[in-house]
Amino acid sequence: MRTKPYATSILVFDEVELLDVTGPMALLSAAGRQWNFQPFKLELVSAALGAVTTRSVVELTATRTFSTSGAVECLVIPGGYGARKAAEQHAVVDFVRRAASEAEFVLLIGNGALVAARAGLLDAGEIAVTPELAEELRTLGVSARLNAESGICASGKLLSAARSALALDLSCELVARTFGKKLASSLSGSLGVGWAGELEVVEIIGL
Repeated sequence: MRTKPYATSILVFDEVELLDVTGPMALLSAAGRQWNFQPFKLELVSAALGAVTTRSVVELTATRTFSTSGAVECLVIPGGYGARKAAEQHAVVDFVRRAASEAEFVLLIGNGALVAARAGLLDAGEIAVTPELAEELRTLGVSARLNAESGICASGKLLSAARSALALDLSCELVARTFGKKLASSLSGSLGVGWAGELEVVEIIGL
């Protein structure tokens, strides 16, 4: 079993959805406690260091900037109202494109798919979306299959959740794919997460 933590960057921006950030952070940081091991080294990454105001008006603190972020093995792209503005910012899109190209896994939550679309990550495969988001993504010319029926999808390195409420389930899926289903099941059971561990992976090429 791997003993080195996965370098995990979570993108943050003003009016990001709080649960999309804190949900994955809480679950991924809890994953190795029973082993006294840190499976994921978590960093909040933004355009500048310091406070980022979430949609819930709770401040988060970015610990890395796009230029100082190191290697990224797992990338989390959260949603929220602010994702629409973030998707229009060249610095954000450039970072996501670069980080996703080297990452082993890219997690999309809710409106985070808008940022991913601008970065060219949704040209193939399948992602979980709400019906409303599907309409927005179609206007951007996204060619990936937009699944508005499944709350979570796995497509190559892309793991996606249609809604913030599924951020914990999505994080369990990442744990399963990095450290095994046994740990993910134990973690989901102890935290009361309804992760079932039955996702099929759709292979994609070119990400």
